[in-house]
Amino acid sequence: MSPEQPLENRTHTKTNTPLIVFGEVLYDCFPDGKRVLGGAPFNVAWGLKGLGQDPLFVSAVGKDKDGESIRRQMENWGMNMTGLQTDPEHPTGKVEVTIEANEPSYEILENSAWDYVIDQGISTNGLIYHGLLSLRNERSHATLKAICKRSSAQRFFDVNLRPPYDSMETVQPWLAGVDWLKLNLDELGELAGTPVSFDDCKDAVNALRKQYDIQNVLLTAGSQGARIIGAIGEAACIPAPKPNPLVDTVGAGDSFSVYTIHGILTGIPLESLITRASKFASKVCGLQGATTDEVNFYH
Repeated sequence: MSPEQPLENRTHTKTNTPLIVFGEVLYDCFPDGKRVLGGAPFNVAWGLKGLGQDPLFVSAVGKDKDGESIRRQMENWGMNMTGLQTDPEHPTGKVEVTIEANEPSYEILENSAWDYVIDQGISTNGLIYHGLLSLRNERSHATLKAICKRSSAQRFFDVNLRPPYDSMETVQPWLAGVDWLKLNLDELGELAGTPVSFDDCKDAVNALRKQYDIQNVLLTAGSQGARIIGAIGEAACIPAPKPNPLVDTVGAGDSFSVYTIHGILTGIPLESLITRASKFASKVCGLQGATTDEVNFYH
């Protein structure tokens, strides 16, 4: 069926794909009036496509001009469109971005189309990426649960704590048994219940791993660097490569996720992976937002 059909007229089509990216797609609206495609899962799906992967991005846009624009840009980028739904009742997502001292903050439109993703029977035996924000509404929450339940796959959870959608009641069930947990230093402190320094983070990471049976943790700490700690081993890139130029840090963490997932799927050795992921994140800081349609950027 055409993805333009109203959701209530769809039938479930069972498919299997090696890589599912689930969650929000939206426009990041900057103070200077520029609008950039965003949403952490969308950034990840876009970046993975740029690196030569073929993710199935599962989300929804509204039946509006922004939805049409997103669909057109995804098609132009060669992305798999079968997971992108059109919701005739809710608008395409939007976020107002403000930046102070090079740190972005976000005002996220509620009741967006991506809050209402329906279950279409998809599954994977490869890898599922998701964050926390897309779980704020019960419809999308239930859909992701169904996808995970029928799949035999690694799960990559990019926490992305965004108040007021970051209650421990929501977070904790998704921490349990996850194969890869991506979080930054502040988020580690939130989950640990106390501030954590990057130099002395290993105990806090391993306590979290033990508490929730987490296999691997990808920890980012801005200019201080990044670490991978887990069953796969340990590796670090300290300090982070300096962005040149530095435009903004929007999507820098998403870029770590992009390259780490790419490395998992292609078997890049751990030491090389953390270094290359750090360099890629630094490069993305030279963009406004986290995506570009310049193919050479990803090579």
